[in-house]
Amino acid sequence: MLLSIGTVMGESVDEKTVALHSIGCRTNQQEMTVLKQELLSAGYSIVEKMGDARLIIVNTCSVTSCTESKTGRWLSSISRDCPQAQILVTGCFAQQKKQQIASIKGVRWVVGNREKNNIVAIIEQNQGGVFCPDICSEDALLHSRTAIHGVDQKRTRYSLKIQEGCSFGCAYCIVPSLRGPSRSLKRNELIDAVKTAVATGYKEIVLAGTHIGQYKDPETGGGFLELIKELVNTDGDFRIRLSSVDPRDLSDELMEIVGSEKKVCDHLHLSIQSFSAEVLKKMDRPWSDLQSFVQRLRGFRKANPSAGLGGDFIVGHPGETEECFLETLNQIESIGFSYGHVFRFSKRPGTKACDLKEQVPGFQKSARSAALRKTLTTCRRAFLSGLVGETFKIIVEAEKPVRGVTSNYIKVHVPECTATRNTWLQVRINEPDADGYCIAEKSRMEGKI
Repeated sequence: MLLSIGTVMGESVDEKTVALHSIGCRTNQQEMTVLKQELLSAGYSIVEKMGDARLIIVNTCSVTSCTESKTGRWLSSISRDCPQAQILVTGCFAQQKKQQIASIKGVRWVVGNREKNNIVAIIEQNQGGVFCPDICSEDALLHSRTAIHGVDQKRTRYSLKIQEGCSFGCAYCIVPSLRGPSRSLKRNELIDAVKTAVATGYKEIVLAGTHIGQYKDPETGGGFLELIKELVNTDGDFRIRLSSVDPRDLSDELMEIVGSEKKVCDHLHLSIQSFSAEVLKKMDRPWSDLQSFVQRLRGFRKANPSAGLGGDFIVGHPGETEECFLETLNQIESIGFSYGHVFRFSKRPGTKACDLKEQVPGFQKSARSAALRKTLTTCRRAFLSGLVGETFKIIVEAEKPVRGVTSNYIKVHVPECTATRNTWLQVRINEPDADGYCIAEKSRMEGKI
C-alpha cells in the first residue's frame, strides 16, 4: 500500500493510480505491458497523465551516456512537476547507476533488472530502497509471464519477448552486464501467448528481446528458425515482425523466410554497426567474412526490392578513421537500405572500448553522424519513390486521419478515407513526404499482406 493520498489542483489523488513510462528498446515496452497487467490485477488504476498519478514507474535505458544524462534530468523534472507522486525507477539505468538515481528527490524505489518481476510486491511492502542485486547466469528469465487481457486501446501490435540478455561480448556494449547472458522462454509458452493474442484481436506479433537470434528453447534446444516456422503454422489472421537481428544470426534460410513467407513481414532490421572490417575487429564483432555478408545483403535486396531493410550504425568507435567511416557510408548506398538508426559512440565504463586508444574526437563523431543521417535520408527517399503505385496492406493504427504501417515498414497517411482502427486496409502508395512517411489512397487491388 502506498503512503498517504496526495492532491492535484486541489483534488484528491487515488493512492492506487499509476502512470507508466518506458524509455529505450522494444523489450522495455514489452516489460511495461506485462507490468501494466500485473498492476491492474492488483487493483491499481493506470492513468495517462503523470500529474494524475500517485505512483510513477519508469523503465529506463542505459545504452549511451547521453541517454542516461537525459533520463536523470527528466527524473528530476518529474519530481518537481509531480510532487504528489512517488517514483519507482527500474531498467538498465537503475541497474547501472542505482545510487545516483536513489539520490534524486522523489525517487522512492530503485529496482534493478533482476527484480522487475517483483515490482508489485516491492510497492505493496511499502518500504522504499534500492533493490538491485547483481545479474548472474542462474537468473530466471526476467518478466517471462505473458499477460493479455484484451487489445490495448492504444496499440495494434503485441510485442512478445522471446528471450532476455546477450551472450556476445562486443567491446562497446554494456548490455550483457546489465541484463545478463541470453536466456529464452519455452517455445510452447510463446506459441500459447501468440494464439491468445491473435484470438484477442492483435494482428501483428513483434518478436522482441535483447538479442532474438540467440533464442533457444530451454526444453528442446530448438532455435530461432524453428520458433518462426511454428508461429507461421499457427492459425489466425496475423503477421509476424522481427525486431533487431544480429548479422551473426542472419542465415540464408531466415532471409528466404522474410522475403517469401506471407505471414512474416518483409522487413529486416540488422544491428550492423559498421561496414569496416577494421572497425568491426576493434568492436570484437565478426569481420573476416564481411565481404560475403555484403554480397548476401545485396542478393537479398535484389531478390526483394520492396522489402524494408534497416540497420543500427555506430559512428566514432575508437579506431574509426575517415576511410573506415566512408566504407560504411558507401556500402549503405550500394546495398540500398530503406532506413537506419545512427548512434555516436559513447564510453561505457566497464567495457573494453572505453579504455581503447584512438578515441575519436566529439566534433568528428557529430560530423560523421550528420553525414550518415543525410545518406540514410537519401536512401529512404529513393526507396519510397520506387514504391509509388505499389499496393500494400496496413493495419489501421489511427482513424482521423487514417494511418498505419505496411509489412515492409512504411508509415502511411491515407487522407480522405474512413477505416476502423485495428483492421486491415489495402492502400496504394502515391508519394513520399518530407518526413519519411508516404501519402496513400485506399485501393481495391489485391496487395501484399
